[in-house]
Amino acid sequence: TKVHGKAQLTASPGRIDPANTAWTSSRKPLAGEFVFRGKTVFVIANHLNSKGGDQGLTAQYQPPARSSETQRHLQATAVNSFVNEILKAQKNADVLALGDMNDFEFSDTTKILEGDGELWSAIKSLPKSERYTYDYQGNQQVLDQILVSPSIRKGCDLDYDSVHINSEFSDQVSDHDPQVLRFRP
Repeated sequence: TKVHGKAQLTASPGRIDPANTAWTSSRKPLAGEFVFRGKTVFVIANHLNSKGGDQGLTAQYQPPARSSETQRHLQATAVNSFVNEILKAQKNADVLALGDMNDFEFSDTTKILEGDGELWSAIKSLPKSERYTYDYQGNQQVLDQILVSPSIRKGCDLDYDSVHINSEFSDQVSDHDPQVLRFRP
């Protein structure tokens, strides 16, 4: 909603479009509104549909079938629509959509999340050789992302990193590397 010319969530924390069938048998994003030094930041925590059931990278048929994309695309559309609502209420709103997107930074899922410039995947700020958050069968890839609104990308001193403390090692705490984003709202 819009209150005194600024975007505001009706519930914080709250769920994004919880009745949407995009979330069937999946995790619903959690949205929160945080205030730092008088500046509001909207954060959307995501864990989109997994790649379970997709054909492997070295499957007999190429390119491999990725049936899990259908639901991820619906989920990405719902997240992008929510971000659009915030930006319609306040063009310069600071918005972060982050988490395990279960797809690459160049995928259609990410393109849907990014929309027409509503968001941008911060992992693209890294050299290509450092763009990974997960290792699957020796293939380093991006699954986890932090996407930022234009006000953060262009209006702040943005510092992003994927901290490779898990994906490269067999004695890992998690199978995903943590993501770090520093900016001053």
